[in-house]
Order: sequence, then structure tokens, then C-alpha cells
Amino acid sequence: MKLIPTLFTVVCMTGTFSAPASVRSADTLAGQAPATPRYIADEVAAIVGGSHILLSDIERTTGEVLKLRQQQGTLSGRPARYEAFETLLLQKMLAEQARADSLDKDLSGGLDDQVEHQIQEMVKEAGSVKALEKKYRKEIYAIKDDLKKDAEDMQLANIMQSNVMQKVSITYKDVARFFETLPTDSLEMVPEQYVYAQIVRFPPETEERKFEVREKLLEYRERILNGESLGALARLYSMDPGTARNGGEWGPGDINQLVYPVVEALEGLQPGKVSEIIETEYGYHIVELISLKGNLVHFRQILLKPKFTLEETEKEMKLLDSLARQIGTDKQAFEEAVKVYSMDKETNQNGGVVFNSRAAKHYFDTKYATPKYMKDNLEPQDYIPLSGLKEGEVSKPYEAIDMATGSTVYKIVRLNKVIPSHHASLQEDYEIIADFALQDKQNRELEKWIKETIRKMYVWIAPEYRDYEFDHNWLKK
Repeated sequence: MKLIPTLFTVVCMTGTFSAPASVRSADTLAGQAPATPRYIADEVAAIVGGSHILLSDIERTTGEVLKLRQQQGTLSGRPARYEAFETLLLQKMLAEQARADSLDKDLSGGLDDQVEHQIQEMVKEAGSVKALEKKYRKEIYAIKDDLKKDAEDMQLANIMQSNVMQKVSITYKDVARFFETLPTDSLEMVPEQYVYAQIVRFPPETEERKFEVREKLLEYRERILNGESLGALARLYSMDPGTARNGGEWGPGDINQLVYPVVEALEGLQPGKVSEIIETEYGYHIVELISLKGNLVHFRQILLKPKFTLEETEKEMKLLDSLARQIGTDKQAFEEAVKVYSMDKETNQNGGVVFNSRAAKHYFDTKYATPKYMKDNLEPQDYIPLSGLKEGEVSKPYEAIDMATGSTVYKIVRLNKVIPSHHASLQEDYEIIADFALQDKQNRELEKWIKETIRKMYVWIAPEYRDYEFDHNWLKK
């Protein structure tokens, strides 16, 4: 038994929804091309609650399973068709229960835009609308309806699954009990870990730099109001690495994840409208609302940050170089320099020690924050200078990207401690084990929920599919 369990996932075979497989007519089944284009009803393979699973759905999802196995290089003794059918049964069941629990109010907007984009790609691939209709043996409006229904079901299934799993929490006793169940000889090795501190600098934002950025954003806003696409401009000019490639698009996601000035602007907009300039810790934004339903928001943005001159950046690098030479290996001197010179708000009050806060943010609990970084979890920009240091040494100054804001910064780092590779222990590696213990408990709770919901929900499977091998008791024997 290995320490790292696999999180139980039932919903998405791929990151995007794809077109339904072509519907087979009687002529096609006989191996002959139909004489004239006809749109013939698909075969119903199963009914879950009020949702149907069609033969074409099984064929499409089987192809996705095979493609995923090929991409991941995985082998399975289970026929792909069986896995595909059960995936669809689970997805439909989750979506139906989400509707019963009124979770469909949390559906994001923007589905019409997604479907339209998907249709355009499909038409482009097929060559024309008529060619696409012939391929799928459905008129274009029916293909769009299928795509939208698939997208809604996938979103609802994800919402329902998240709703079940987010209710799960763990205590120290849960983690200790989980750890005790793991055979000692099966515990995986925890890789080498680093504990380090930093002094961070960046040039001050002068009024001149702020003015330049605001002028640019005003220009882009004017172009958008005159008919240009914010998405197209975001791809060209936005400095947000997380959204620029997607045309500045963010979400659908929880509005509470955003900083307040952006939230305030979005709540004051109507769909399709563009905000005034917003100033945040990340830079300067303009946003365009796509949809806002409850706390679920979908929007586009352009983010710009001030650019600094070579002289301004060299000044910061020279200061850091001077500090590194003065400090040497003196830990106390480094901590004092942090208080005076470091501009990073998260570390300038704790001696510059960098905490791995990813787990803390995920679980909304600071107890998961740790100063220990596995090498694989370090950003390359930090690992490269750290890997050349011995304990207590300070690096030369280097340019980096602040992963929280996306801004360019300049810093020096001190390697405080190296923790050698070792077998996992509850005392040394509580945060890591707690993560796996939570996943294990979530998996068990979700499995329990699935069994109970299958028992209560109406499920009918066509006779020709009842000899499939299922992991769950869909036939209620």
C-alpha cells in the first residue's frame, strides 16, 4: 500500500465538452450509406432520474476514455466501453441530484458563448454547416442543444461532487488514525526539502509610471467601446499570465476569490459592459462582465503593470548585492535586513522565511502552512539559486516573478535548512499526511453517498447493457 491515494474522480473525462457522436441510422447499421440525409432518433441505453443516456453518448465517451488512456500511457483490463458507460451513469446521477437539491442556480453563465465557440470549431473542421449536419445526422440547432445539455450536466455533476466532498473535514486524530493504517514498509520516501528566507525589492511606482499605465488602459477601453473585442486585446496586451492566453477570461468561479476592488466593479456591471480602471495590488485592470449568478462570476479582464527603466532596476540589484556581501552567513544580520529592506508583506515580519501556503489556502486553515518545500514544489526561478547554496549561505541577487501578483521583483535568498530525503513520519510530515488523509476520507464519503443515491434514484438500463461489469450496483440486485 502506498502513502499517496488516488482521488476518486467520476465526472470529467476531458477538460472540454465535445460533440455528441454521430447518430447511426438503420442504413448505416446495415453498412450502407443512406440515400438521402435523414435525422433519426438515437437509441436509449439508460435512464437516470429524468436524464437519458444514448448509444451515441456511450460511443463518444468510449473514444474519450481510450484517448485519455493513450495520453496518460495507462493500461486497464477493464473494457473502455464499460468504463465509459459507468462514467456517464455517475455523471447523470450527480447532475440529477444537483437539480433536485436546487444547485442548478449555481450554474455559470457563458454556456451559449462556449457552445457557439465549439460549433464554430466543429464547422471549421467539417468544412461547412451542411457537412457538420450530415456528419452528425442532426440539424445544427439540435447539435447546439446537445452540446449545451452536456455542458450543463458536466457543470452540475462537478458542483454536486464538490458539494459532497467539501463537507468533509479531518482532525489530528483522523490523520493519526490514517497514518497508523499504513504499513511501515510501504511508506513512500519524502524527497529532500528546503527551508529558505528572502529579501524582496521592486522599484517604487512613481506617478509617472502610474500615469503611463492608466493612459494605455483608457486607450484600450475606448477601443472596446468602439467595437473591438476585449478578449482580442487581452491576448495581445494583458500582463496576467493566468488569463491572457484565454482572452482575459476568468471563471466561472467563486467571486470571493477575487480582491475587493475587482468584486466591487463586477457587481456594478451589467453583462457585456466594461468597467472603469481598477487599481489593485496586482496592477491596473479593466473588466468586462460575462455573467454573475450568486457568488459564481465569469468575466474578462486586461491587466497592466508599470514598467521600470533599466536605471531603476539596476539600483535595486545593486542594493541587494551590497546587502548579500555585508550579511555573509550571519542569520541575525539577514533577519535584521529583512525588517529594514524587504518589501514583501508576507515575509518581511518573520525573518523573511517563505511559507508554502498552497495547502493552507486550499483548506482555508493556516495550520497547513509550512516552511518546508520539496524540490519539485519550488519554482525553478528560486530552486536554481538555492541549489547552489550550502546551509546558511546567501545567493546573489536575481530577477523573479512574484507568483501571487505576477509582478517582476528582485531578491536574494538564504538557505536556512536542508531536510534530507526520509521515510514519512507523523511528526516531520504532518501536513503531507493530512492532505492524503483528507483525500482518503473524501473518497470514502463520496463512495458512501453514491451507494445511497443509487438506491434512492430511478435507474433503468436497457437489457442489452445489463451484462456490463459495473463497479456500482446500478441494477440494484
